[in-house]
This record gives sequence, C-alpha cells and structure tokens, in this order.
Amino acid sequence: MRIQVIDPVPETGENLHEFESYVRKSLRRETEIVFSCVTCGFPSIESEIQGMANGANVVKIARKAQRDGADGIFVNCFDDPGVYACREFLSIPVFGGYQPAILTALSLSERVGVLTTDRAGLSSEERKARLSGFDSRIACIKAVDMGVLSFEQQGDELLSRLCNACKDLYIAHNIGAAVLGCTAMYFIVEPLRNMLRKDNCPITVIEPLQTGVKYLEHTIEQGHTNALRVLPDDIDLGCF
Repeated sequence: MRIQVIDPVPETGENLHEFESYVRKSLRRETEIVFSCVTCGFPSIESEIQGMANGANVVKIARKAQRDGADGIFVNCFDDPGVYACREFLSIPVFGGYQPAILTALSLSERVGVLTTDRAGLSSEERKARLSGFDSRIACIKAVDMGVLSFEQQGDELLSRLCNACKDLYIAHNIGAAVLGCTAMYFIVEPLRNMLRKDNCPITVIEPLQTGVKYLEHTIEQGHTNALRVLPDDIDLGCF
C-alpha cells in the first residue's frame, strides 16, 4: 500500500525524518509513505483565499500521485485545501485532516470541542461544521490566539494555551474529546496529553495528522474507493 502525504504549503525546512517517524508510528510496517509539497503558494493556510490558491497545486500533485500508483492521498491540513476538488476526478480515497479527526472525536464523546488558531479560525471552524453537518455535536470552538507560523517558535506558550483551553472545555462545557484544529500542532500533542494527565484533566485530545493518515490506511485496507468522482482523469488542468 502506498500513501501520498501532500503538504499544501511550500517546503518550510521541517525535519522530514522526525515528521515521517511521527506519521509512521501508528501505521502498518508494510505501508509505504511518500511525502511531497506544493512548490509555490502561501506559507500557511489560514483563510479561504490561501486554501483556494494552494489547493489548486495540491490537485496537480494528487493527480500525478494516482497515476504513479498511490493508493490514497492525505492532504496535510485541517482546512482540507483541494480535497473535494481531488475527489471530483480521482478514484482513490482522499482525506484532509478535518473529517477523520472530527469523526473520531464524535465516536468517543457526545460533546466535542475544537481548538483553533485565532478569530479567523473560529469563523472557518463554524463554517466547516455547518457544511459537514457536525455543528449540532461540536459544542464549543476555542481559539488559542496564535498564528500557524508562530507555533514552533512559541511552543511553550502554545502548550500552555492549549492546556488551559482543554481544561475549560472539560470543566465549563462538559466536553470529552477535543480536536486540535491544525495539523501543524502535531509536535505538541504528547506534551499536551502529559500535562493534562498531571493536572487530572481526563479530556481526550485528537491530533488530526496521525489520525487522518491512519484513517486513510484503514479505508484503503477495506477496499473503499472515492464515490464522488464526476470528472475524467484526463481533464485539462492547464488553466491553473
């Protein structure tokens, strides 16, 4: 089985070995992972225009990946840039970070929360919840008031804000499962879980990157394919 992981932002110098080790941790040994990223576009996706522009490049990479033998595509972003466009002409399953993580949380808790970036993230999460039909089960969305590009530089501050937000979700909103609303938060999830355990906060934290890739692997193993396909694979994408 071959899974193509597409980063929808240009290469940022991230340690690929560390990233791959994290993604692979929960996968079957024989599963092959191929990593790629768009060559141009915005450095982060925190708005509709950024998702639209970078998503067009995701589509091109995804089509080539299917032709090269990929069994499934994972787009490494919680905003799912290009995911539904890919599903219009690819037959293999395509997921972003959003639905696998939310569905996992919903299977574990009656009340679910999402931890997002800032005020723009709040609007984006509310819109995605409505469009996906999850709004009645997502009880609270909280922002940590930080941009994606500052996460690693301010890791300690991000950890503190996420921990406080999780406690508030659990105590004030009776939420049992919280979803990290950005795949770039992956590096902080284990320290966050450890901190919450020390503080006796039993909320479950769902990380969308590892969760999404594992969800995709399981989908491929079950033999499921993309049922949305409405366009031919040879459609001309020259216009973008």
